[in-house]
Amino acid sequence: MTRLDHIQQGSRFAIIGFTLTCLYILTKIHASDTLSDATGLPMVLLGFFAIYRYGKDLSVKIPVLLFFASVMIPLVSWYFAHLAYPKWVDPYPKLDKLSRIFMFVPIAWWLKDSPKKVFLFWTIATLTIVVSPWVSGGGWKEIESGFHGTRITFGLRNWEHVSLFFGLVMIGLICFSSRLFKWSKLTLILWIPALCLCLYTVAASQTRACWLALIVTLITAIIYYFLCNNKKNIKPKYLIITALVTLLAGSVIYKFMGHIIEKRVGAESGVIQHIIKGDMENVPYTSVGIRIHMWRASWEKIKERPLLGWGNEGQYIAIHDTNWMPEFVKQQFGHIHNIYIALLTDYGLVGFIFYFIWIGWMLTKVLKAVSKGYISYDIGYFALGAMTFWSIISLFESYLFFWTGVFCLQVIFGGLLALVWHAQILENKAKQPS
Repeated sequence: MTRLDHIQQGSRFAIIGFTLTCLYILTKIHASDTLSDATGLPMVLLGFFAIYRYGKDLSVKIPVLLFFASVMIPLVSWYFAHLAYPKWVDPYPKLDKLSRIFMFVPIAWWLKDSPKKVFLFWTIATLTIVVSPWVSGGGWKEIESGFHGTRITFGLRNWEHVSLFFGLVMIGLICFSSRLFKWSKLTLILWIPALCLCLYTVAASQTRACWLALIVTLITAIIYYFLCNNKKNIKPKYLIITALVTLLAGSVIYKFMGHIIEKRVGAESGVIQHIIKGDMENVPYTSVGIRIHMWRASWEKIKERPLLGWGNEGQYIAIHDTNWMPEFVKQQFGHIHNIYIALLTDYGLVGFIFYFIWIGWMLTKVLKAVSKGYISYDIGYFALGAMTFWSIISLFESYLFFWTGVFCLQVIFGGLLALVWHAQILENKAKQPS
């Protein structure tokens, strides 16, 4: 089949693909898996077909190769682990653990024609998260309970996962505030309550990893601001409005919930003292302490199979095939709460390196397009901020292996790759002789 350029793709075909993409992201969180799969599967199949058929003039080779690697790495890891330890390893491979994330590639294809499509897509994803308190959660009653110290979840698996969702939404709202203000001042009517809800949820979920991730994200954004060449594109009035609203809302929330936050921050002081002393064996089995012990157990398994790991069940094996691990930990946990150690345990150095190649490639492509002026500066802040937040919060939870983390990466990377391809389209047009 002869490969064609993207402009030769029919408009009706593009509309079908874009519609399926929006329906998939709209139904993924709150609808049944059957419904989201019914829109996601044809979107993916048509997307990969379109990439092959009409992607001749765009840089599609690397993302497709990364997708292929995401299938092969779990397969090879499972094969050699099963040969050595058939008792512990599944009798058949599960190839979707990494590859399902790469649905962002066909998603990007259906969004690439216009940044407006990307922002509509991101808006739909944001709305499905913001309405969670009233769709899957306990509504105003659950929101009120957060002020009294109850850790809220809004039905999004647990408090760690709700903090991931609302932390990323908050970063997006802040990064794109100037864009929204330029579009219409009326957006403040929606932007302010959405930002306040995100700030409150981040506080009420009481996820310390989220708080740490947001601090590091802020520091990273400040460093990027002083290093990049896009400072002139940032209007001071928009920056001041965003900062004042965020600080004011944050101050009000802290006034009512400061004692809860302070208590949560100081809850693991005993564990920290043991870690500083290097006394890992006597770390108490608190929230953080359990993580430390599971990481110790995983490290022992990593040393046994450092190159290819133990396959998809590596985290489970690390916990349950460790004699000194208490029985209550084995009964309650099947993952080790750290995506980096999880990657090493499941897929070894090969999977670990693959992850950083993939993340690094995407971030580099976005920031390079921003520096050339083909992608707006606020996209650069969002890409860097979102990935910094993701990287830090993932130190304490295996988000990469849950549908929640997969959803976030599909949404973020689908939009970013679409903008990268759109930038390439603009660049190719600029090079054409007039």
